[in-house]
Amino acid sequence: MSKQIYINGNIITMNEAAPEAEAIGVAGDKIAVIGSNAEVKAWGGDDATVVDMGGKTVIPGLIESHNHISIGAIWTSHANCSSVTCNTIEDVLNAVSERMAGKEPGTWVQGFGFDDTAIAEMRHLTRHDLDAISTEHPIFVSHVSGHLSYVNTRALEIAGITAETPDPQGGTIHHEEDGSPSGLLMETAAFAVRQHLPMPTRDEYKDLFVKQVAKFNSYGLTGTHDAAIGLANTERPFFEVCRELEAAGELNIRIYTAVLHEVYDKYVELGVGRGYGSDYCRVGGVKYFQDGSIQGFTGWLLDDYHTRPGHRSQSIHTQEFLNERFIHHQKNGDHIVVHCNGDAAIESVIQAMELAQEAHPREDTRHMLIHCQMAHDHHIDRMKVLGVIPSYFINHVYYWGDRHKNIFMGPERAARIDPLASSLRKGLKSVMHSDFPVTPIDPWFTMHTAVNRHTRSGETLGPDERLTPYETLKAFTIDTAWCSFEEDIKGSLEVGKLADFAICSDNMLTCDPLKIKDIKVLRTVIGGRTVYEA
Repeated sequence: MSKQIYINGNIITMNEAAPEAEAIGVAGDKIAVIGSNAEVKAWGGDDATVVDMGGKTVIPGLIESHNHISIGAIWTSHANCSSVTCNTIEDVLNAVSERMAGKEPGTWVQGFGFDDTAIAEMRHLTRHDLDAISTEHPIFVSHVSGHLSYVNTRALEIAGITAETPDPQGGTIHHEEDGSPSGLLMETAAFAVRQHLPMPTRDEYKDLFVKQVAKFNSYGLTGTHDAAIGLANTERPFFEVCRELEAAGELNIRIYTAVLHEVYDKYVELGVGRGYGSDYCRVGGVKYFQDGSIQGFTGWLLDDYHTRPGHRSQSIHTQEFLNERFIHHQKNGDHIVVHCNGDAAIESVIQAMELAQEAHPREDTRHMLIHCQMAHDHHIDRMKVLGVIPSYFINHVYYWGDRHKNIFMGPERAARIDPLASSLRKGLKSVMHSDFPVTPIDPWFTMHTAVNRHTRSGETLGPDERLTPYETLKAFTIDTAWCSFEEDIKGSLEVGKLADFAICSDNMLTCDPLKIKDIKVLRTVIGGRTVYEA
């Protein structure tokens, strides 16, 4: 078995029993020794490959607790309609038109990232906007939240959506004054169109996926949770490509998946339920959505939206359905992962989990509440009793914090979003995420936001909810490994664990907190293999 030794490093192990080290010895894909330079050199002998880290900081490989790499890889091939590149609706239409160029008549054209409250016109797209660039090509543009969609008349025709089409459970077809659909489809209403969207070929998907994994690696990410398996029919190409890459020794990220509940039971029947797979790609949880997005006004709130008196949105599922399904999964030993943004949705999910725990008590469920932005103190207390984990969408503080304060929630509720520090003070383990492709994948920026809580305008939103750099790094390493029941094999640098780590330009624990976002990764190692080098 080949040996590698990495010497002269400032190693942050995230192992409380031995928090610092100078060197790491790797045998195969695992850490064989960690400690001083002398100890590791003695273990390596004359046969080991030596990497001198030159005093740079080493951390365990970063693990993000929630994003959608499986479908996000596809989005990178669509028109970018986000506020990063588009300031007006005209900019958006130009971006879609550019992506349309050269396509055969009648083929689909797609875009992503449109944000109605970040665009100059401060309004949604309509079918008339999109018809202006084509009535021949069906067009589908996703809202930045992923919970709203915009289509042109041709796409409505293909999906069979008319003025008489009823709203589906958990969704809304927006109408114009004359009753005709406007082109805005909210939540599950978009499924009628999504089922017609073309998928890339298997080879095209593999290429897009590999490129996205490489980008993750460049930030020091060695692991991620993907909780959208089954969305847009991605599950088959995703698993096939992952298996093929792993067999070739080329799968450069470890993925813990959550499968949409609509298809999860089929997986169980086929014998590929929870735990199926390997250290590189594993079936983990069953995924539910109980509300939408706050910035799309579809997050389910206990009190009215700040600028829309009387509007609180609604749940995706009835409470009875959620109770029944959670009791079923609790009995079967499943890992439940639930999207809930608004405080009404959080309350609904916790109630269902409390009933499930009462019906079938379990010692260690680690169920996850995804986003969980508006959690109250009593929610945190009850999550702690249940042993569930909130994964907070901390990037909202920067990308939408100002608008949460002025448009969606108002100042008091906005200051409370993503209560990471409150959770820690109450003894509740919590983690955080970017929700890529909703916001860009960059764990250093996400950690920077958790430490500083700056909005786009530069305001500090909810200073009492800031974390220390160490608490933040813990949430991106050993604590996220704990979420997937994998803390015994990854998340910290210890003998016997997988050799997953990143060598960084600076030490986030001692640098200026305002510089955390500027830290660069120099090398990323997964299972002893260097998968990225600057």
